[in-house]
Parts: sequence; C-alpha cells; structure tokens
Amino acid sequence: MDLNEQQKMRVNLQDAEDVVCEECENNYFSPAIIIKRVSALLSPSGQEMMAPVQLFQCNKCGHVNKEFLL
Repeated sequence: MDLNEQQKMRVNLQDAEDVVCEECENNYFSPAIIIKRVSALLSPSGQEMMAPVQLFQCNKCGHVNKEFLL
C-alpha cells in the first residue's frame, strides 16, 4: 500500500473501542498536567528544568490509567 492509499483510508470512530477508567470503568476523562523534573545532566541547556506533560484523569474518580503514564 503506497502513501496515497494510506492517506485515503478513513477510520470510523464509532467502531473504535472506548477507553475506560481502570478503577471505576467511567469513560469520560479530563486533561491533567504532571510536571517532570529534568536533571541538569539530561537537560539540553545543561541546567535543571521542569517539563509539563499532559495526561488524562477520570472525571468520576480522578484515577489516571497506567496507559496514560510515561
């Protein structure tokens, strides 16, 4: 399959599986942010830095599924 054929493929999201909360099985999530501390040794600037990472938490119980974590 060439690139043009791949681009023409369509996905019907009604056929896709819903992700549910591992704790309460709710299927509604809200964006949340965790902050990662990057050491100076790993930082591109050579200085310690903070890096925000977006993930999703359950609207009902606040749980974050393992698959959403880094």
